[in-house]
Amino acid sequence: MNRFYQKIFASGYDKVMASPEKILFKKRQSLISPLKGKILDVGIGTGVNFQFYHTNTTVIAVEPSTPMIKQAIPKIPHSANIQILNHHINDSALNNIIEANSLDAVICTLVLCTISKPERALQKFKHWLKPDGKLVILEHIHSKKMINAHLQNIINPIWKVVSEGCHLNRNTDTLIKEAGFNMLDEDYFEGGIQWYQGVFNHLN
Repeated sequence: MNRFYQKIFASGYDKVMASPEKILFKKRQSLISPLKGKILDVGIGTGVNFQFYHTNTTVIAVEPSTPMIKQAIPKIPHSANIQILNHHINDSALNNIIEANSLDAVICTLVLCTISKPERALQKFKHWLKPDGKLVILEHIHSKKMINAHLQNIINPIWKVVSEGCHLNRNTDTLIKEAGFNMLDEDYFEGGIQWYQGVFNHLN
């Protein structure tokens, strides 16, 4: 039943996200297009980020859902150097694939809400990133408005089930800073729900 639902979820994902992506398109573009070098794209979903990668990038694209990967593959540009790996980000197998201090950037777009142990993932990012590497974030988070936050808390148990583990009320912005990342730039914006974008490093 779970695999069957994953197929349905993946096949309808782009249609469901069409409206939010009208807001997120330029955000993704401004965050991703300037990046060069070796990049880890975490939880690629249906491959929405692929169109924004510079030709001078090597991308390791990690995604645990096989149906999502099938939706993503047709979006790979002919000139792109993108390797897709069918893994959860906390899979130990990735430690043998991604070397310490080897990444110029880690990109998380609409994925930290679904990772079961985000604190562990963030520590892995620090281990894999070069000393001057960047963590790039675009996520929905727990609302700063009390009424909206309360509503998210009520809906979240059901939402997690129907949205493949997505948490509506995760304080991702706080988790990143508590993990030891330094904020270089951030922005909170509204678009139906509370959104957050940020760029971080971990020099200290």
